[in-house]
Amino acid sequence: MLSRWRKIVSVHAGLMMVSLGTAGGVSAGEAPKTSGTIIGVVADPGGIAQMGATVLLFNRLEKLIQKAVTNERGQFGFDNLVPDAYIVRVTLGSFVPAVREGILVQPGMRSFLNINLASVLSSVEFVYATPHAPRLLSDDWRWVLRSSMSTRPILRFLPTAPRPESIFTNTRGMVRVSAGDGGGVLQGNQPDLGTAFAVATSMYGVNNVQVSGNLGYVSRAGMPAASFRTRYSRDSISNGLAVSNSPEVQLTVRQMFLPTRSMGFQQGGSAPALGTMTGLVLDRAKLGDQIELTYGAQLESVTFFDRLNLLSPFARLDIELTKQDTVRLAWSSGAAPEEMFIRTLATGGGDLQQDLSTLSAFPRVSMRDGRTHVQRMNQAEAAYTRNLDKDTTVTVSAYLEDVANAALTAIGDTSDYATSEMMPDLFSRSSVFNIGSYQRRGVMAAVDRRMGENWSAHVAFGNSGTLQPRGDTIINGDPNSLRGDLRRTQRNWTNIRVAGAAPVIGTRFAASYMLTDYRAALPAHRYMTQRYSPDLGLNLQVRQPIPSFGIWSGRVEAVAELRNLLQQGYLPIQGQNGRRIVLLPSPRTVRGGLAFIF
Repeated sequence: MLSRWRKIVSVHAGLMMVSLGTAGGVSAGEAPKTSGTIIGVVADPGGIAQMGATVLLFNRLEKLIQKAVTNERGQFGFDNLVPDAYIVRVTLGSFVPAVREGILVQPGMRSFLNINLASVLSSVEFVYATPHAPRLLSDDWRWVLRSSMSTRPILRFLPTAPRPESIFTNTRGMVRVSAGDGGGVLQGNQPDLGTAFAVATSMYGVNNVQVSGNLGYVSRAGMPAASFRTRYSRDSISNGLAVSNSPEVQLTVRQMFLPTRSMGFQQGGSAPALGTMTGLVLDRAKLGDQIELTYGAQLESVTFFDRLNLLSPFARLDIELTKQDTVRLAWSSGAAPEEMFIRTLATGGGDLQQDLSTLSAFPRVSMRDGRTHVQRMNQAEAAYTRNLDKDTTVTVSAYLEDVANAALTAIGDTSDYATSEMMPDLFSRSSVFNIGSYQRRGVMAAVDRRMGENWSAHVAFGNSGTLQPRGDTIINGDPNSLRGDLRRTQRNWTNIRVAGAAPVIGTRFAASYMLTDYRAALPAHRYMTQRYSPDLGLNLQVRQPIPSFGIWSGRVEAVAELRNLLQQGYLPIQGQNGRRIVLLPSPRTVRGGLAFIF
């Protein structure tokens, strides 16, 4: 009987210590199944704990949730976190700020962060650990959590009945309504009217699913256009760490009809349809502590009179020589997917917005000798990047490019040429002309400079292959002779890009201009080994947040995109009847719309 009373007293004493030693109802042995915890340690490269570092916790919408200051042992903690993806930013004088995005908090889990602040490159490493691990939370960590600003005054009893865990976590989405004039986005064009959506979520914390679509309407053609994409990848928890153990799989389908003005292509009284179906498999492998290999292939089926099946393998090798030096080698055959292009890491729907921009990009299809052809490009790249300091980065890169069935936009009266050679563009009044094949090379040296928290500048100098007529103006009405009148030359260019954000109204913009010899056509080359790819002419992108006044839990942004505003870089052509047209590698594009991010 005495031993039984001792057990009861021991159990009640343990429960009392758990309630007093944890914040917001987090027990020493088991965290509540409806919330999670983030704790961490901040130290310098020598392992010395840093006291007084400011740690900011943001949600996936970039909204500040909690704030903490490290103690004398460099420790901090955030408790009672709703299962979601979070962002942690750590700042301390004389050190480079450390930022970690996509920190997944799941019910009943504590995330440990190991933060290393350095004067050149700070880093954040994290692992996931279940609350059932032995000796997981010491008394020191309990007092760190109790000192958290948001959990200090909270003491409550926990419900005894277990609550079901959420199936879907880290759910985010975007709906975008846009309209524009002209076309020319990445490899293809976009309808001038469209409504796009994208939803991404994680099922049971390991199955990542993303579904996106774009329903557009081409007013000039009087025809609809549609695109849909589904992505899937799976992660696993190994020793408390989220690890990707399966490749990413994608399936994309697109369909569009030719404009009704292309009577020469109609068969059976109806306009032909352009349909594509693309399957992609992409995987990453760690070949060492500083070497990562990204590889895969996509199979694309294009239907337009003929059916073409195109296989495009690709690979990129990232080698981190030191904390300051990185070497990247990349290769692709056919068409590299958007996932292979390095871009600035964005939050708050940035990845979804990029996905929608590429989803509606149809492949460059052209006609030659009455047969359907798709633009294909084999490219090899190499780049070396060095971080001079925390704000300055220098990159030197080179590429070789072999393009087959290159398609340029033709603006003007193309009646001198057969319909089987000048295919009407799907989204504008212009046409598409197949100029054949060409090879070129290019080199570039770029300097990136960050100026404060919100401003950055990019200056690049390079030399690339261009297409130029043999005379001032091509006077020829024969398509085959026209292709022979184009020659490849090398031209120098300078590109300046400025990006920033207004501190009060929150407007984000990026403006760039390329200075070169515009008597030659310079097709844009997209780099797989560096963040920025120079665009032809004058380009401007603007994102303006719109206050929702509490009626919308997410964000609303007005988006505007203007490409090659001056319509520079063209080849003048004069047909046999004196009609004049120009060939453009990058048509002018003016687009705008609203994006609803949740």
